[in-house]
Amino acid sequence: MLRNFTRLATNACRQPRITFEAVRALATSPLKMPSLSPTMSEGTIIRWLKKEGEEINPGDALCEIQTDKATMTLDTEDEGILAKILMPDNSTDVKVGKLIALIVEKGDDWKSVEVPKTEEKTVSPKNTETKTKEEKSTSQKSAETKAEKPKSDKQSTEQSHHAIGPAARTLLEQYGIDSSKIQGSGPHGVVMKSDVQKYIDSNQLKVKSRSEDKKSTKSTSQEKQISESGGRRYHDIEISSIRRAIAKRLTYSKTNIPHQYLSVTSNVEQILKLRKQMISDPKTTVKVSVNDFIIKAVAAALRQVPQMNGIYEDKQGLKLQSTVDVSVAVATDNGLITPIVFNADRLSIQDINGQVRQLATKAKDGKLKPNEFQGGSFTISNLGMFGIRSFSAVINPPQIGILAIGQNLLRCHGEDLKAENELVVTLSYDARACDSQASALFLQAFRSYMENPTMLLANNKSESMLNF
Repeated sequence: MLRNFTRLATNACRQPRITFEAVRALATSPLKMPSLSPTMSEGTIIRWLKKEGEEINPGDALCEIQTDKATMTLDTEDEGILAKILMPDNSTDVKVGKLIALIVEKGDDWKSVEVPKTEEKTVSPKNTETKTKEEKSTSQKSAETKAEKPKSDKQSTEQSHHAIGPAARTLLEQYGIDSSKIQGSGPHGVVMKSDVQKYIDSNQLKVKSRSEDKKSTKSTSQEKQISESGGRRYHDIEISSIRRAIAKRLTYSKTNIPHQYLSVTSNVEQILKLRKQMISDPKTTVKVSVNDFIIKAVAAALRQVPQMNGIYEDKQGLKLQSTVDVSVAVATDNGLITPIVFNADRLSIQDINGQVRQLATKAKDGKLKPNEFQGGSFTISNLGMFGIRSFSAVINPPQIGILAIGQNLLRCHGEDLKAENELVVTLSYDARACDSQASALFLQAFRSYMENPTMLLANNKSESMLNF
C-alpha cells in the first residue's frame, strides 16, 4: 500500500514537468529555408542580420540569402526571440525546407532550447553513409595490401638474383649504369666488379662529372613538378548559386528550345535627334537614353503583334499574356539578372527611364524582390554600349523571344554618301510557339517605331490585333 502511494506521489510531481516541456516545445517555432523563386531548390545563407538572443518583430530582416536569381533578405512576419541559429554564415547548398533557425516567444528561456529530434535524425544517415564509406575504403586498402604482398615477394627474389657487390656499386654510380643491364657472374647471380668493368670496356663509357649529375637531378625534379601541376597555374573560383542556375537554364534552353533567328536593320537618326531635343529642354529633369526608346518600341511592337508576347510550357503549351512586361538584362558581379518593366507599353519613355535606373541599381546591390524579376513576357539584351555590332541571344524560358541589340553604326547611303546611324537587332524566337511570319511582323513593327519615334510619344498604348 505504501509503495502504491509513493508511485502516485512521484507521478503527480512529474506531471507538471511534462506539461511544462510540452508547452515549451509548442512555443518553439521552426524557421526553415524558404523558396524565394520558382526555380529555387537550394540557397546560400550569406550572413545573419540578427544574433542569438535578440528580439525580432514583424518586418525585421533576419538574414541575407543568395538564391538562383539574386541576393535577398529574409524578413520575418512573427515576433519573438531568435533562440538558435542552425545554419551559420556562408552556409552553402542549403536545401529548401531545411531547418535553419529556431524562434521562441518573448519571455521564454531561449538558452534552453534544443534542436528537434527530427532534425537530428536527418543528420544520422549521413554519418552512417560516411561510416560505410570508411569501411569500404579500409576493406579496399586491405585488399590492395594483400595484392601487393606477392608483388613485393617477387621483387625481393628478383633483387636477390641481381645482388650487387660494394665495389661494383661504386663503379655503377660513377658511370651511371643501370644494374639491370649487367648479368652477374658471382654466386647466386651477384654482380661483381669484373662484370661492371667488362660492360664499361665493351661500351667505351666515361666517368660522369658531378655537374651532369646535378643537371640530371634538377631536370628530373622539374619534370616531376611539371607533371604534378600539369605545367599550368590556375585559381579555383567558387561558382555562385546564381551562376549555377544561369548555366542550368541556358543549357536547358539551347538543348530543348528550337532557336530560330531573324535580323533587321533600322535607321535611328530620328531617335537621336528627338533625344537631343528632349535633353536640351530646360524643363526636363530626366535624361532619356536610346535604350529607353528601344524598350518602348519593343513594348509597342509586342502589343501590335501579340503572338510574340507569351510564354511556352511543355505541359500547358503556349499562353499569350494580356500585359506587356519587358525583362531587361542587367549584368551584376554574380551574373545576369532580368528585372521587369511591367506594362511597358502604357508607360512614357521618361517613366521607363526611371524604372530601369531604379531596377538596375537594385539588381547590382542585390536588393531586388522576387516579384521584380520573376515572370516577364519578353526579354531585351543590349550589348551595344560594349561595341558589339550584333549577336544572338539565348531565349529565357518560358518566354518565347529575346531581342539582341547591337551597336549604332554610321553607314553611308545614296549618291551623296550621306552618313546615317543604323542599328542591327537579332530576334531569337521559339519555333514551337511562333512561326517566321509572326516574328517578321514583330521586327517590321519594331523598325517602324524606331524610325518614327514620334509614334512612341503620341500614344502610351498602341493598338492590338487581339482583344484580351
